[in-house]
Amino acid sequence: MAILTASRWLPAPAIPAPAPTSTGFTVRAADVVRAAVVLLVVGNLGRVPIGSVGAKDAPILFNDVLVLAILATGLLAGLRARTWRIDAPGLVAIAFAAVGGGSAVLAVPRFGLSAIELAFSLAYLARWLAYFGIYLVVINTVRASDIPTIWRALEGAILAFAAFGILQSVFLPNFALIVYPSATPFIDWDPQGHRLVSTILDPNLAAALLLLVLLSHLALLSAGTAVPLWKPALLVAALILTLSRGALVAFVAGGAVILAIRGVSRRIVRLVALVALLSLPFVPMLLQLARAYSRFSLDDPSALSRVAGWLRGITIFADNPVFGIGFNSLGFVQEVYGFQRAGKASFGIDGGLLYIAVMTGLVGLALYVGMIALVMRRCRRIWRDRTRSAEHRGLAIGVASATAAILMHSLFVNSLLFPFIMEPLWILWALTFVMSAAESERVPVVRGPLVASLGRVLRTRPRQWMRP
Repeated sequence: MAILTASRWLPAPAIPAPAPTSTGFTVRAADVVRAAVVLLVVGNLGRVPIGSVGAKDAPILFNDVLVLAILATGLLAGLRARTWRIDAPGLVAIAFAAVGGGSAVLAVPRFGLSAIELAFSLAYLARWLAYFGIYLVVINTVRASDIPTIWRALEGAILAFAAFGILQSVFLPNFALIVYPSATPFIDWDPQGHRLVSTILDPNLAAALLLLVLLSHLALLSAGTAVPLWKPALLVAALILTLSRGALVAFVAGGAVILAIRGVSRRIVRLVALVALLSLPFVPMLLQLARAYSRFSLDDPSALSRVAGWLRGITIFADNPVFGIGFNSLGFVQEVYGFQRAGKASFGIDGGLLYIAVMTGLVGLALYVGMIALVMRRCRRIWRDRTRSAEHRGLAIGVASATAAILMHSLFVNSLLFPFIMEPLWILWALTFVMSAAESERVPVVRGPLVASLGRVLRTRPRQWMRP
């Protein structure tokens, strides 16, 4: 049974579409967004190192190329329309990036960073800005009628990711070391045995990606939208095979958000019973695998390394509370504190918002939390509006639930700044803008002579190949 068809969504126009002026081939930014979302399944299999500093590689991902394609089509669409919208969360995100870049520059004299080290730190900030650019492209070019197809593209990609991950868990143990046989175990990639890593090659980060769609499915079900049961069943099975304790805590946090919004009802009770029922067949295998990987212990090396990272982060933050140590500078700065740099993991710490505070201080942390709060407030306006369709309200609840889950999950692994998590998060956040048709959602339009003149040039071309 198909779900989320375009006809079932209430019309909530975000940006009026211009009348077509030609019958030639057209490419819309929404089409590129859908293609990029589908190709998320490539994951870390499309990874080419282009440089390194110490033990840290700077790879170019196949997904990065797709993000650049989204930005290029969005820019051209904006030039043709001679408008560019930036909403409140977008403005706050730009301010956060400015603080991150400024703090990195300030770290040069304070911690003796070299020009190469500064460039390395700013390169990751540039990647963050590129993925944030997806948000701007979506709110400027995607129409309400595109929401169901973009959602189905994301849903299909994650379902394929889960299906392959289950096969990988059974037949391809230590998959990361199979893909990259020259990698150094425990430095480049950890041997994960039969844990599900899929194409992300890390079980904890794979779990975060699964949570985004699983919690959205549960939210849609709680709002009364029909979702084929095999879809959440597949995602639950895949999530269990990751054996991620952080994912379990994050799932509980996301579920608590859904429960707090929808309350306890017969539908919610049935939903909880359904999740429990779907999990039962996997309990014996789960217990066996969990014992093999010390998942019942809190003093295993994995758990202890997280605690050590939290303590390291608190120590550095206490000495740099206002603007932090600079975006992505931890790998260099921590040596000043006597911590040894060993492997790519030393450039980040598990801690989510704690890591944001370490990099950008209280100023950057306040901006980042404010950005998320603005998105969550918009979600609340949507799910509380009874005139909207169940699909809109359910997806808004799902976005809020998934956001809370990722914030919790990032305490255990640095998923908050992981590219394959940032991309779907930015897209989901942007879709709430497209869904919202309230008067309060109208935002200033940025106009300028350069944008206008370039737009006129593009419109003089004989064939319209791009529609905003």
